[in-house]
Amino acid sequence: MNAIICNGQHPDWGCATIPLPIPDEEYAHSMELLEQLGIGGVTERDCHIDRLDRSPAALDVLEGQEVNIDELDFLARSIERYWGNEQDKFEGMAYKLGIKDIQGFINLSFGCEQATVITNFEDLNRAGKDHYMDTHGGGEPVSVLESLGGEKLIRDLIATGKGTVTPSGVVFDNGFQLEPSYTGQNFPVYYDKAYLMEMELTPLSEGTQPTVLLLPTPEKRLERLLERGGYRSAEDVQIATWRSDLPKQIEDRLNMAHEGLIELNRMFQAVEKLDDASMDRLAAAVLLAEPEYAMQVRRLAENLDLFEFVPNIKTPEELGRFMIQQSGRFEFDPNLDGFYDYAKYGEQRVREQAGAFNELGYIGYTGAMSLDELMMEDPAEAYQREQKEEQGQMMGGMM
Repeated sequence: MNAIICNGQHPDWGCATIPLPIPDEEYAHSMELLEQLGIGGVTERDCHIDRLDRSPAALDVLEGQEVNIDELDFLARSIERYWGNEQDKFEGMAYKLGIKDIQGFINLSFGCEQATVITNFEDLNRAGKDHYMDTHGGGEPVSVLESLGGEKLIRDLIATGKGTVTPSGVVFDNGFQLEPSYTGQNFPVYYDKAYLMEMELTPLSEGTQPTVLLLPTPEKRLERLLERGGYRSAEDVQIATWRSDLPKQIEDRLNMAHEGLIELNRMFQAVEKLDDASMDRLAAAVLLAEPEYAMQVRRLAENLDLFEFVPNIKTPEELGRFMIQQSGRFEFDPNLDGFYDYAKYGEQRVREQAGAFNELGYIGYTGAMSLDELMMEDPAEAYQREQKEEQGQMMGGMM
């Protein structure tokens, strides 16, 4: 959906169209658009919703309200997962409970799937089976569902008189209680995509609650999440606990007590783009290069094309055989198999690439600069980081 947002104090300044949920690649730009209108504060509800396009009807009550952009974005991410009749449940329960504010909608989005909504009275058998799934957590075997008398179940439910007629159908809450999952500061943990790391942060300064963070995330969003949590800067954190989906070879190189949060996130942004084969190549490159920091792992991930990786081989002879027979770089003649010196060619290749055999296979480096130079921070990136840090110190804001 799209939100047409303006500055309620200065409607003549124009409006910005913000896609919801905000795609990662558009998050920073969306924040810039709002900043140009003098709105989009980290915690302030200063974004006037002029119109919502293609949104659930229940959210129409937000039009004309002042909302916080990150709350609106989180709500959109939360309800994006709905499928089947789950949006009908959300809308029906919103009507039943009289929810009209964004915090209430966020809390409703967690757990309202247990409600039952009847939208089709011509197929009561199907409605009854859906109700059974709603109240038993879903995932029942097909054999169980086929044996159910769905029509009797739904007629018994209707007979209780506990249904509420809503624009989305007749809704039964099935004992649903609206829990305060979101209280207005840190957002609940929500897995709207595959994340590589989950960590719990605690503040170095006093007076701030622990925060659970999922990486990678857009850098601008990361900065705003930290500020929302009450952290003075990205350096005002210590990582209490963490869990990652990285290969062990990479995970073992990370010293979480000394890693910077921003650079960790940048590393995960680079690693996130890799498929399984490239992830194995990176793990092998890490064993070869022995990086000490997340930034160095990121540089390896960004330059994987400079590494030759052959999985599951252990000797120069196996390497030479693979290169000559399977790599496609040579015209192999099976009639001359006995005349090839695979071991000698493999040893030569290892020397040329300063390569090594490890638990994953063979890894060699083909770049012109040394591995140490490759893993250094790009000068342009270093300059931009220093400039950003200086601006943050002068403004007293989040770095």
